[in-house]
Amino acid sequence: MRLIELLQQAAEWNDEEASIYATQPWSCDAEAVFVTPSPNTMEPIRRGETSYDYFLEAIIAREFIEDYAASGEGGAASNWQRCERLIRYAQSDA
Repeated sequence: MRLIELLQQAAEWNDEEASIYATQPWSCDAEAVFVTPSPNTMEPIRRGETSYDYFLEAIIAREFIEDYAASGEGGAASNWQRCERLIRYAQSDA
């Protein structure tokens, strides 16, 4: 599943112990997985032949998306723009 598709399901996430892992380089088109329970490490995980790097805890991603969507800037943003903003957050602020 692509990261943008996974993030569009954020409102349904209830597991506070889950994390998101995504392939590098991070983009809205990057392959991503929802991992629950979250591993006790930030080391990459493998699913088949694919290696996924830690992206964010799911609860943090959900709250960021909700808060950004409620803001003046994020309220008018497309899902793609919200995804890109979350990636910037994960890369520099998280």
